[in-house]
Amino acid sequence: NKINSKDVSVVIQGKNITEHTKKCLNSIRKNFPDAEIIFSTYENEDVSGLDFDILVTSVDPKATLLCPNMYNNMNRILTTTRAGLNKVSRKYCLKIRSDLFFDNDKILSDFSSLFPIREEYYKIFKQRVVFYSLWTRKFEYIANKYRILTPFYLSDWLCFGLTEDIKLYFNAIEFTNEPYFSKFFKNPKNNIHNCEGMMPWQFPPEQYFATSFFKKYFEEADMKSLQDFSAEKMELSRRIFASNVVICGYKECGAYNQKSNYKFVSKNINWLKGIWLSGVYRYADFLLDYQKYCDKKFKTQFCYKWMTNEEIDKFIIKINKHFKIFIAPFKCIIKWLEQIVSLAYYTTMLAIKTFAILFHISK
Repeated sequence: NKINSKDVSVVIQGKNITEHTKKCLNSIRKNFPDAEIIFSTYENEDVSGLDFDILVTSVDPKATLLCPNMYNNMNRILTTTRAGLNKVSRKYCLKIRSDLFFDNDKILSDFSSLFPIREEYYKIFKQRVVFYSLWTRKFEYIANKYRILTPFYLSDWLCFGLTEDIKLYFNAIEFTNEPYFSKFFKNPKNNIHNCEGMMPWQFPPEQYFATSFFKKYFEEADMKSLQDFSAEKMELSRRIFASNVVICGYKECGAYNQKSNYKFVSKNINWLKGIWLSGVYRYADFLLDYQKYCDKKFKTQFCYKWMTNEEIDKFIIKINKHFKIFIAPFKCIIKWLEQIVSLAYYTTMLAIKTFAILFHISK
């Protein structure tokens, strides 16, 4: 079953990103023709040529510099999201970044009826809320060598559900205390696992938002920092997810990020493997957790079990490593052949030009 777009408000939050935001809004209008489109951005932002129904502008709370070319934008996300949610008038709400693009309306599928069974004790949302797979996580590698568990880590790129549930989630999150929050791990005393090369913030936005919300209902969900993890917290996190959300990738919801460094990954997140991708919590992970915690009779297809097997991940990473070493000599041969072709081409052109000059002089 599909939810009718006339019952949906879409909140697009963030800056007007050149080219991306216009395409984002056009894709919303095309795939959700009767939806209420709300663009929530900042004062003095150029919105000419953009297709929306309601414009909401807020004072930019600014961002804190984390490292060269990277900022903590959490307070910006909260500001534009809340301002947009205040204008929502429909039963359902789709909240997205301003650089996403929709190829279809699959996200309007009635996921609550697809996964109807929920553990009563762990239910928080009135209905299931759809969150995006990139970057929802199970674990993460820091500096490609420290593997840490990531409980309560939900992507903020996209969420869809009942408006009252979306408001409940984002209104429960407090603004970060800056610069303390963004400089948290500048203090060596906070780095209890002695991880090198990690970002200095107390939490990444995905984890800060989720743990801020879920700790209001479960004391065990409270975390002091991203290093305050345990197997018990991870178990609780996945159990809560199984009864409250659905984690979807491009195949299930039709959305992808337009930015060149994310486009391929977001369109193929369900099957991509690698050190920095293996910890992503995918649709397949959700299906297995739903079966484990909510519906023992639910049948999970072989392909999803294969996708989530960590041993399979390890083998693929090893194969990829040795394949790169294997093809390295062939790359050298190809480059060598390119040089031969280039030498032949430019030598021929030199000879042609030389003869042309000689012919001109002799005349």
